[in-house]
Amino acid sequence: AEDEKIAAVEANPTLVGIPKDLIPAMRKAFSNLCTSPSGVLFENAMLQVGVKHEYVGAQGRISVFFGNLHATALHNFKVKVDQPDHLRVQMQGTQGLIDDGEGDEGCSIENKTQAKMLLLVEVTAPFDDAPSMRITFETEEGERHDYPLRLPLVATCFMEPVNLDPGAFMQRWKSLEGQDRECQEVMRLPPNSSGIDEEYMSRVSNIIVNGLKFGRCEGVDPTPWTVSGAATFRTGAKDVNGNNINVGCLVRVEANPKANAFRVTTRTLHPLCSKAIKNVSLVSIKLAAL
Repeated sequence: AEDEKIAAVEANPTLVGIPKDLIPAMRKAFSNLCTSPSGVLFENAMLQVGVKHEYVGAQGRISVFFGNLHATALHNFKVKVDQPDHLRVQMQGTQGLIDDGEGDEGCSIENKTQAKMLLLVEVTAPFDDAPSMRITFETEEGERHDYPLRLPLVATCFMEPVNLDPGAFMQRWKSLEGQDRECQEVMRLPPNSSGIDEEYMSRVSNIIVNGLKFGRCEGVDPTPWTVSGAATFRTGAKDVNGNNINVGCLVRVEANPKANAFRVTTRTLHPLCSKAIKNVSLVSIKLAAL
């Protein structure tokens, strides 16, 4: 009976997931990468996952690096990437790395070396969720690790800035009124934050322009506490006339320094675009306070 127990343990090595105390740092790393071209997506004592990504219109190129920080090799190392309907994805990587569901053994990553994966993507429709990426591997000590992550591939990656004068912005803003087109949320900053000042608003403006890739629409509001922007969400899908389907997007970030709060309002022709822009904006603005 004892031999059977040992055999059962050997057949099912210890499964190790992501510790709860790492989750806040992991979420912050993901959010930072949604508006940054490169950085660390995940890191613990075993593994570092780095991402470098760039986009032109509806197409993106995402490089992912898996570095072994453990003292010995990581074996049967596999990565499974979700391929949702709104993305066309081509993948290539270190031999054995990509899990295609055929039960391959994966690859081995020696100590202080890395495996690499390249994704070429084209977006075909609006979306508000990031694709999952599951990493599994085994150590020489018999531990099996399973890390569910998300790639920082969000709708704002596929924006192109549009610069509008105040009159044109407000005309479009009013034309996009309606429940299915508008998304709005108020967010209060943590009590320990340093408050909202003009320097903070400068960081918010930088997030909207450089992070979310919106054109800053100057002069829309006679106050330093509001930032307005416009962009076009590009897709590779075609309409009946063979033209690419694109979605016009508007965002307004209004600060209330006395209440230590922000209101983010987005308006687009597609509810998923409105929701996605609002979500990325809120998280990025909150991070700017830290």
